[in-house]
Amino acid sequence: LVTRLPGVGPPPSAMTDLGVHAQLLRQRTCPAPASPTGAGAAELPDLMDRIEQMGLTEEYMAYRERYLGWRMGKSDSLVKSEVSDLSPANPGWGHWYPTLEEWQWRRTLAYWIAVTFFEGSLFFTFSSFIGVYGASLGHLRKAVTTWGYAAGKVNYVVCTYFMCLETINMTNAEFSAGSKVDLGSQSDEESSTADDSLEAHRRRFRLWPFHWRTALRNLAHLGIGPWPYLASAVYFIGVWAYAVGLVVELVPILSEDAETQVVFWSFVAGSLFFLAGGVFECIENGVFRRCKIDSGYIGAVLNTLGGIMFLVGSVMGYSADLAVQADVAFGIGSAIFVLGSGVMIIMWKDEQFGLTFLAVLNDLGGEGGRPIVRKSSKRQEENTFSVRGAIFIMIYCLTATASVYDFLVVLWDHDPNKPRELLYERAFNSLLPCVFAHMMLALNAGVYKTPNIAPFHQLYIACRWIALLMVVNSSARVWQAIQMAMREEVVAQPTAERRGPPAQMAVSSASSSFFASAGRRRDAAARKRKRRARFRWQGTAFAFKG
Repeated sequence: LVTRLPGVGPPPSAMTDLGVHAQLLRQRTCPAPASPTGAGAAELPDLMDRIEQMGLTEEYMAYRERYLGWRMGKSDSLVKSEVSDLSPANPGWGHWYPTLEEWQWRRTLAYWIAVTFFEGSLFFTFSSFIGVYGASLGHLRKAVTTWGYAAGKVNYVVCTYFMCLETINMTNAEFSAGSKVDLGSQSDEESSTADDSLEAHRRRFRLWPFHWRTALRNLAHLGIGPWPYLASAVYFIGVWAYAVGLVVELVPILSEDAETQVVFWSFVAGSLFFLAGGVFECIENGVFRRCKIDSGYIGAVLNTLGGIMFLVGSVMGYSADLAVQADVAFGIGSAIFVLGSGVMIIMWKDEQFGLTFLAVLNDLGGEGGRPIVRKSSKRQEENTFSVRGAIFIMIYCLTATASVYDFLVVLWDHDPNKPRELLYERAFNSLLPCVFAHMMLALNAGVYKTPNIAPFHQLYIACRWIALLMVVNSSARVWQAIQMAMREEVVAQPTAERRGPPAQMAVSSASSSFFASAGRRRDAAARKRKRRARFRWQGTAFAFKG
């Protein structure tokens, strides 16, 4: 799999786990060549089909590219004809992914950024649109609105924190090797000390998201610019600004007027930060200076539009008369964020691990920005995932979202006269689809393609069908609980109170006609049957008496 060229020794760290497996596979499939010459290497069989069946294509291609990058650094003339042409504007795969571990780390981090962003946007979308019905939701209002927002904010916190981690710890082949440091004019002792400090600096992984000096210095050193970190940081701050208003709503420690003011200003601040993050992403993807429409361009524009709608909804939420319109604005903005995060999942599928905030990783020379390995290779580009696989990632997120809402509804809809053990049992059962969905999401982070070997292929496909059934079941349970709560609220309210304020008359009318009409018809039919039975009994009793 990795052939040695005459006169060149192996790299110091070329024997990774993948290299050992490659040599074992080579020893099993063919006898050892008589000599390590070019002719002996040419007689080796092509094992790419077998590697693809094993699901190791992407790891092998990354390992091969790293190996060729080492060969370019040590013996550039030997591999110049085998590697695709590079340019300063497009340095290529090996420049940004110097090691296999670097590629795996950024791939995994980009995956969870896209997934958590998509899942959090689903929570915001449903809670915003269902919040239009307001008091008609009855006792489930807080469960499906406020706590739904809380679940969405948890996903947003994870997403934006991972964005900060990726930008702060950004590096490339030259920066990892320390080639920018001039040690030629230093003494041996000074050179050794500087080399040790550089190595310690390179190995240090920063977890604090506000290492802004380090982030800006590294990005400037790499020639990227400050916009990726600025976008990540303002998104992260915006999520915590929203969290302030959420905590005030969940924990009523302030007066009503003070709570209204805190919620309003925290939402406005969070919306401004989200809008700024979208604008920074547009600058990073060149939206304002060119008209080259690609995935990063579309995703950045969608995120900016979502931030604008969040700001509109936050401003309108100050007036109680515009509460319905504010929820609609938040719902539209959240739906736009769903589309933007869906674009990010598609970008991850195409190996554009920079997503919408780190555009330099999205242009590696191939079609659509994906990497080119060799000009003569039949496999110039490899998909990490099919379109069907990306769609099922979204379905898994939808399954987890519906399961969490089912869990919240179970907790709020419990009858206090029933044993508490029954509540725990139902809550646990309702949360199992969420656990299953996240296990499948974690599995998809490492399984690049659907397995071809039985029975793993059948099990993998069966898990997809189970996820579809789970999302239908959880959604139906939540919908049924909301219908019952709204019907009970309509029946319990007196006629004079059902009309409510003018701003809620349309919502109350819509909810009554849409959710409670079937219940009223069933109640009327039941009363009619009772009257008929009473009349029949009275007639029978009169005849018997006569």
